[in-house]
Amino acid sequence: MEMLRRLKTAGEYQKKAMMALLPEQMEKHLDVIEKEVKMMLAEMIAAAVREGRKADAFRDKQDYQMADASWGEQNHQETTSVKKVDIE
Repeated sequence: MEMLRRLKTAGEYQKKAMMALLPEQMEKHLDVIEKEVKMMLAEMIAAAVREGRKADAFRDKQDYQMADASWGEQNHQETTSVKKVDIE
C-alpha cells in the first residue's frame, strides 16, 4: 500500500516537472489530452469486459447446446430401443 502511494506521488511530481518544461499555454492542451486518454482507456476496458462477457455467454450457450444434444440423443436411444420377441 505504501509503495502505491509513493508511485502515485512520483507520478504527480513527474507531471509537474513535464508541465514546468512546457509553455503555460500548453497546460490546457495537455489537460484535455490527459482527459481524452483516460476516457479512451475507460472505453477500451469497458469494451474488453463486454467482449469477455459475450465470449462467456457464447461458450455457455455452446455448452448448453452440447449438453442438450447429448441428453436428447441419450433419451432418443432409450425411447426407441427395440426388443426382439420370438414368435413360434
